[in-house]
Amino acid sequence: MPFHVTRSLGLLALLVAAFVAPPASAGAQADRAVAAVRQLVASGAVPAGTTLRLGFKQGNIDAFLGRDLALQKEWESRTGIVLGAHIVPQQATRQTLKSSEPVDLTVARNHEYPDLFADGLINDLTPLYAKFGFQLDNNAADGHIRPDLQARLGDRIVAVPADGDVAVLYLRRDLLDDPREQEAFRKAHGRALEAPRTWREYEALQQFFHRPAQELYGTAEERDEEGAWMYWSLRFLTATAGSPELFDSAMRPQLESPAAIAATESYVAAVRYSPPGITDPGKGYNYMLPLFAQGKAFAIVSTVAAARVFNDEHSAVRGRFVAAPVPGDLHDGKLVRRNTIIYGNNLVIPASAPHPVLAFLYAMWLTDPDISLRSVGISGGFADPYRWSHLRDERIRAAYTPEALAVFADAWPTAWPPGTGLHGDSEYLAALDHHLTAAARGEIGAAEAMKRTTSDWEAITKRIGRSAQVRERQALRAGGGR
Repeated sequence: MPFHVTRSLGLLALLVAAFVAPPASAGAQADRAVAAVRQLVASGAVPAGTTLRLGFKQGNIDAFLGRDLALQKEWESRTGIVLGAHIVPQQATRQTLKSSEPVDLTVARNHEYPDLFADGLINDLTPLYAKFGFQLDNNAADGHIRPDLQARLGDRIVAVPADGDVAVLYLRRDLLDDPREQEAFRKAHGRALEAPRTWREYEALQQFFHRPAQELYGTAEERDEEGAWMYWSLRFLTATAGSPELFDSAMRPQLESPAAIAATESYVAAVRYSPPGITDPGKGYNYMLPLFAQGKAFAIVSTVAAARVFNDEHSAVRGRFVAAPVPGDLHDGKLVRRNTIIYGNNLVIPASAPHPVLAFLYAMWLTDPDISLRSVGISGGFADPYRWSHLRDERIRAAYTPEALAVFADAWPTAWPPGTGLHGDSEYLAALDHHLTAAARGEIGAAEAMKRTTSDWEAITKRIGRSAQVRERQALRAGGGR
């Protein structure tokens, strides 16, 4: 029998069924932004020909300026404001803003917001949204998918959504559909060969398909130290039935709990079924995605952007892969699945921006429901769907596959805030990354990794100030965060 991924198409199916024509508001946000810029120029508040300095990562240039600079040319012709774009290094935004020349607009990952704002490196955009009357909502027509996670920090808006990066599991459909593989797996495990519901089932699949002598690895899931926390978090979030807590009410780390240790053990286990050198520096997505695309791995966890890579005409797995929900855990017979944002490149306005109002208006123009359809999914770009209307666009559906977009849509309601959500997030996560990697390399055990991370986290909290962190955690939870 053919292999089928069991899931509910949920909200995506309703959206597609309800879609008749583009929403009436398409283009209205862009027109309003242009009108506001023209008014600023006409009033003399902004000189005509002003250059807006943009600092984007290599993968964002095409998405934000358009194919053959089409979007840049359109903006400049309509406003008279010149875009001066340059590439910033692939490093933490905090580091870029502290070491580079001032820019008006740049990108930041979702988990970076707390540190960037606490350090006074990015602007609070709430007053600008209010001043110009722009909306940040999740309406089913063309709203943002999860504006609370995409743009907000507590009750403030600190970013403009421009990317969507929850996690998706990709598997080799051709191997799952192979009758010989199905028979062998059933004989070995006593159950059908299908997409895993739990992390244990996922590990069993990795083990079954790990055949390095045939240049087939069980998984190509990243184990690079820089992003270790992301793939550990996916496991930690489902390790308990209740609310997963990194800290208690007194900001004491909860990393030596059975749930955290189990998540670490699962994170480490995947290394046994991975390509050699998986924990070496630089073995991130630029190394792992091509392995799966070349047909050298059975599974990989990545963002929805990976579907575009695997569906490319040059991919060896085009038409041979399937997207599935990230696994979860069973608690009292009930399957608990949760997700989080990994990576993410959204627009922030540095506190040092020479033209913050112009930068905001350009961001509004670029992320307009209509304009953004010409940005998301562009060949060579890394901007993925972030509005509900993107999931209905036929060009985007053809690039990503309807199946991957359905899994992507179903994952957002279960998504939790990324990282710790606290000031010091970069330090907390760096410590976690370091000890997870030591465990993945076999240098220490899972329990020891959590013990050492706990010690480091306590030192970070003490240095920042426990009482201040307790208040921030309380505010975060009051606002719906972790």
